[in-house]
Amino acid sequence: MPHIHYTVGMPDPATHLFEVTIDLDGVEGDSVDLVMPVWTPGSYKVRDYARNVQEFEAGKLRWGKTAKHRWRVFPAGRTRVRVTYKVYAYELNVRGLHLDADHAYFNGAAVFLYLDGHKHVPATVAIRTKWKVATGLERIAPNRWRAADYDVLVDSPVECGSFELHRWRQLGREHRFAIHGPVNRDRTSLLRDVRAIVGAQARLFGGLPYRDYTFILHTTSAEGGGLEHLNSTSLQYPPNQFRAREKYERFLQLVSHEFFHLWNVKRIHPSALGPFDYEKESYTGLLWVMEGFTSYYEVMALRKAKVVPSKSVFKLWGERIQQFLDKPGRRRQSLSESSFDSWIKFYNPTEHTPNAQISYYEKGALVGLCLDLEIRGRTKGRKSLDDVMRALWEDWGRRGVGFPEPEFKRTVERVAGSKFDEFWWDYIDGTVEIDFDRFLRHAGCRLAKEPKKEDDRPLPARKTWLGIVGGRAGDRVLVTTVRAGSPAEGGGICARDEIVAIDNARVGADDWEKRVEERRPGDRVRVALLRGPFLRELEVVLGERENVAVAVQRVAKPTALQRKIYESWMAEKWPRE
Repeated sequence: MPHIHYTVGMPDPATHLFEVTIDLDGVEGDSVDLVMPVWTPGSYKVRDYARNVQEFEAGKLRWGKTAKHRWRVFPAGRTRVRVTYKVYAYELNVRGLHLDADHAYFNGAAVFLYLDGHKHVPATVAIRTKWKVATGLERIAPNRWRAADYDVLVDSPVECGSFELHRWRQLGREHRFAIHGPVNRDRTSLLRDVRAIVGAQARLFGGLPYRDYTFILHTTSAEGGGLEHLNSTSLQYPPNQFRAREKYERFLQLVSHEFFHLWNVKRIHPSALGPFDYEKESYTGLLWVMEGFTSYYEVMALRKAKVVPSKSVFKLWGERIQQFLDKPGRRRQSLSESSFDSWIKFYNPTEHTPNAQISYYEKGALVGLCLDLEIRGRTKGRKSLDDVMRALWEDWGRRGVGFPEPEFKRTVERVAGSKFDEFWWDYIDGTVEIDFDRFLRHAGCRLAKEPKKEDDRPLPARKTWLGIVGGRAGDRVLVTTVRAGSPAEGGGICARDEIVAIDNARVGADDWEKRVEERRPGDRVRVALLRGPFLRELEVVLGERENVAVAVQRVAKPTALQRKIYESWMAEKWPRE
């Protein structure tokens, strides 16, 4: 069995180039193949990391490429081989790698070639830097770490820099929280809430499945995001969005989401998601469970951790349901199809996406909500989705074995003691409209429609509708999406059009909606627009749509069973009026 040692250097951060050396000892055969992953676990898109590799060398040995991501080296009878290469690193996101004068970060799949046929072999890593290092890898000496195999190596992102580091012990485990960049919140409350999330999720599964855990947080101007790993996570979030309560709660959702992945995906997963084939897509129809249910638990774990009140949970589910119902694609793509086609669709959205697709995150979370309440209702509050997740953990995840895809439904039925064929036909493999009110009733709640308000005054329950989503470029109105079946689609408006006037009156990004809403449904309006360099004028017959906010509310007079289910689900007593 060969010995594999990696060295990562960063001698000139201004070039944004990592310098990587791989020392192989004990190689056999006429040739060895070194392979760069084309994707990273947790992000289901081919990303072709080899595009960042340059200046590959193998000393005086002959070598050549056999594919876009494969290098073949001919040892010429030698048992020791050294290869070197550089990797361009100027993409600060959780899936990639970044190097500048302030810090270095890399996700393993974007940096480390593996020795084909030997992903199971342990490896050591030396990082040449004067900066501090934060990673989930096992430290064996100063600036030297060990990985049990290539999967562990790839699953352990690395942050180097003068980052802020916080440590604590919880449930007998070491925890580290590394922060690169400013955060406009006191650390005491932030870390208290993180510890509460860790504790709540540990209680769900009966303990923590790691020796230590590392949080890596980058605060950047980009939107929030995260990527789960075996005993760590990479997070990014805007630096000025930790103070306002609603935005801070969204950050806590991000932490909760990635931490729940410790179990769901990293250890509880269908067999297609581990061990990994890094050279091609790994297809599964269960991303709605892996990601969607994690999005469900990201919210409910915050409630169980007592870091958000029930009113925040109700508000969030109301918003998510409303956003889902606003997308025509829910009638055209099933959850299982959305999961399977993630590789070609989810990460490659177009202007047509809302009309033709659904997100397995978004609908998966809502189906998780419904399935949890349905199990609670059928078992009179004795069982829940929690029991399904614990059963999968005990039967498969704890043993480190991926389960056959049909096993998930079988586990649901075993826990609930009843069949879920119709539920699957309708909501997983079909596109039947979800009756949210029916499921919420199990917990003494209902889906209500409330008037939207402006300056604390209720707005009309219906409004005139054109049917576009308008983006802005300065003061200009750019059509980003035309809703299927809308007046705009019927009138010939297209995505990427620039709307310049309605009935001969100029409109801009700040007033076009008001100009539409001043008309009545059924009115014919002339819309002047630029399509590329050409001016066009179209006639559109305006429609109307509801102008209400969807809200989750408690019913006025719950039954004893509804109270029982509510109190278990929301981790609080039924409130007194």
